[in-house]
Amino acid sequence: MNIYLIRHGEAEHNVDKTVMSHTHDSQHSLTELGHKQAQVTAEFFKNIVSAKTVLYSSPYLRTMQTAKAIHSLLPETVPFYENPLIREWELGNLYDFADRPPEKKKEFKAAGQFYFRFQNGESLADVYLRSTMFMHTIVERVRKQQRYENIVIVTHAAFIHMLLTFLMNWPIEDLKNFKPVENASVIKINEVDGDYQFEKIFVPVVEN
Repeated sequence: MNIYLIRHGEAEHNVDKTVMSHTHDSQHSLTELGHKQAQVTAEFFKNIVSAKTVLYSSPYLRTMQTAKAIHSLLPETVPFYENPLIREWELGNLYDFADRPPEKKKEFKAAGQFYFRFQNGESLADVYLRSTMFMHTIVERVRKQQRYENIVIVTHAAFIHMLLTFLMNWPIEDLKNFKPVENASVIKINEVDGDYQFEKIFVPVVEN
């Protein structure tokens, strides 16, 4: 079974981080460019997978918008589910990038990027745990059912990083070496001789 990881298209907070201080992360919409990216990725993806496909999306607005664009071009029989396990890394109910008091900076430096837990939010370790839960409770169940050849996951950059860290057994120290996950890009994961392999197979090119 092939696993496809798709990041959402460009969203409001990708352009202007100040929106995070007054609008919860789950409510950030795609930008005009983000909608175009989602459509281009949808056009690419419709020729990649068969009708034996199941699609899961983070319930956040931007991922749902991206997932709906993709789902609309897939066969009508392809199921579409929301799953909060694959939501974005939570930085708190509201997060102001301009308000970083010295004591929080000290805590972050002491704990490090992986273990630091944001107030009313999560650490990357928490996201890592969610990625393992999704693999064991959803992906493995789908695999055992043998009903689908492809599972499509529309999610967020942090979740993609943590899922790959889990599947590839990457050291936590390698976090600083992670390469960017472009908006609406597609990563394909499959298993070869018992080991997972991944490849970025598509990055949309859209003029704004």
